[in-house]
Amino acid sequence: MNNTETGILALGILAGVLTTGSWIPQALRTIRTRSTHDFSWTYLLMFSTGLACWTGYGIARHDWAVILANVVACVLVLCIVWVKARNR
Repeated sequence: MNNTETGILALGILAGVLTTGSWIPQALRTIRTRSTHDFSWTYLLMFSTGLACWTGYGIARHDWAVILANVVACVLVLCIVWVKARNR
């Protein structure tokens, strides 16, 4: 792997850490407060589907930065879905 490829991989990992990490406080707050009324089912379905598509794309491209970021984000969003479904 040359320096350019290493830099691109590092950028992808940083992007994944930041965008995925942004869900951690929201998921923790949702689990703690059990409040999910601000999340619409349509949003959660569309966003989760998008994450699954990005994961599939990452798998097809053998891009671990994309795969890991989207799998972790999907787990965090599914925690919110679980709380929302449980409190219906």
